[in-house]
Amino acid sequence: MSRPHEDRERHTLVDHRPGGAPITFPARGWLVLGIARVKADRSDACIAAYETLVEKAQTSNVHAGPAVVFAARDGRRVVTLVGVRGHDGFRHLAAAWDDHHRFDQHRAISESVSLGLYEVASSIAAADVDPASHDAYLFEHIERPVRSAGELFASASPPADFRGATILRADDGDATVLLSRFAHIAAYETFRIGREATNALGATDASGSSSFQVRPTRTFEILGAGRGI
Repeated sequence: MSRPHEDRERHTLVDHRPGGAPITFPARGWLVLGIARVKADRSDACIAAYETLVEKAQTSNVHAGPAVVFAARDGRRVVTLVGVRGHDGFRHLAAAWDDHHRFDQHRAISESVSLGLYEVASSIAAADVDPASHDAYLFEHIERPVRSAGELFASASPPADFRGATILRADDGDATVLLSRFAHIAAYETFRIGREATNALGATDASGSSSFQVRPTRTFEILGAGRGI
């Protein structure tokens, strides 16, 4: 894995290259979920840094798979999902990214960073991530196990504007991340305050539960042939 001074040869601190093909994360695959909290005026620099880190992870001994970089609509978070080869891949990625962030602190690109290993538990309908889409993508972290996406959305009767969803189960099994996709943010908000969704996921203001809207800025398909995750 490269060091940050090498990263800057590829990207400036405010340059990033949006786009990429729609990607879908395979069922039972492993993903590293990274959330960097940033000051709003450092969001573009943080996006650029993570784009470079993902590129390096795909060509290093991390052997990263499909990945996506999201920017939160409020400008205060940058979220990455990176396919890895289970626990060993997670350890390699965490070590490489820790090196970067220790060096990076004096530039204050991020205020804090968290990394976690998750399994793709299930998905339903249009669960792909598409940078060209104008749909609303939502992340929600829930401090409890959640049933399959199919069961959740069948019982919760989502509106016609529901596009798809993926459930990510934490490695320890005690928490869930829901990545959902709606045509409009208002459709998600209507769905989320409904009785069935509240029963399954908890109240939106409950302790340990948080949701925020994101937009995919760039996707990364897997490099090379026959090197599956």
